[in-house]
Amino acid sequence: MKKILSISLMALSAFAYNLAPAQMKTINITKTYSGETYAKKQVMVATRLMGYIKKINVEEGDVVKKGELLFEVDPSDIYSMINQARAGVLQAQNAVLMAELAYADAKKDYDRFSNLYKQGSVSKRDYDKMTLNMKIRKSQVEMAKAMLAQAKAGLDQALAQKKYSKVYAPINGVVVRKLANVGDISLPGHPMLILANLNSVQARAFVKAQDVKLIKKGQDADVFISALNKKVPAKVSSIILSGDPATHSYLVKFKFINKNKNILPGMYAKISVKIGNKKETVIPYDALTSRGGIVGVFVNNSGKAEFREVQILSQQGNSVAVDNVKVGEEVVILPPANMTDGTPLN
Repeated sequence: MKKILSISLMALSAFAYNLAPAQMKTINITKTYSGETYAKKQVMVATRLMGYIKKINVEEGDVVKKGELLFEVDPSDIYSMINQARAGVLQAQNAVLMAELAYADAKKDYDRFSNLYKQGSVSKRDYDKMTLNMKIRKSQVEMAKAMLAQAKAGLDQALAQKKYSKVYAPINGVVVRKLANVGDISLPGHPMLILANLNSVQARAFVKAQDVKLIKKGQDADVFISALNKKVPAKVSSIILSGDPATHSYLVKFKFINKNKNILPGMYAKISVKIGNKKETVIPYDALTSRGGIVGVFVNNSGKAEFREVQILSQQGNSVAVDNVKVGEEVVILPPANMTDGTPLN
């Protein structure tokens, strides 16, 4: 047994291990936050009419162009209003005609009595009665014309309401929510659809209070979109300094540097922001290993391997900042699975 162990140790000692010294480097301090993409510009599309929804031409996720027909409301009630308004206009026109005829007769009587009054053939009382009658008839004409103008305005309003039975897309965008179905009753001002402008897609995340003071507007960031498996460069566009009292966090928004049509609202995102830098002890990433579920490294201790548990402070490329290792100490690169404390390194 001793002979076998001796042969194993000799074999290990004959193996040339690659060692690398721990170095002091200035590293970036980066924090990563969970967030999402969203459309900065959203439009809630509604109708001004109350009625049954007759037709909806789009579904959630559909891309629409400005001016495209979205949905229709049954205009039956509007046609009834238009017919009533037209009847009101005809009635008001007849009233104006009758009032003008009555005024014309009153004006003739007035003119005739005026001449007779000047000749002394009629009394002042009869003359005053004709004058008053003419004024009354004239005021009735003005009142009838006012009623006609009101009736025409009602007709114009009813005709204008007709165009609201068809609702068109106000912007280019995507349907992110559909809030009604065919057969539902539409209510004036109540949203039927929500459209999002795809050219306004940004990212946002909630940042803890201790970090938000380190983030500045215009600061660089990287947004990893898991659905696209892609990292997209961005910048901090705004910081909402009204915090959430429940989570003690603040909303930070990020604008993508380059537009990407594949980034849609509602995608999960991991947002990394550089919040500072500091000097740390750095080793190659390949020196990390695990023993019994504990992450650590093997350090060269007088020519023999010594396993040390370490905590990874940050990673930058192929280098990691760790604790429990001093600058200048050598660590084993890619240590074999059978390496243990005391394994000879040279």
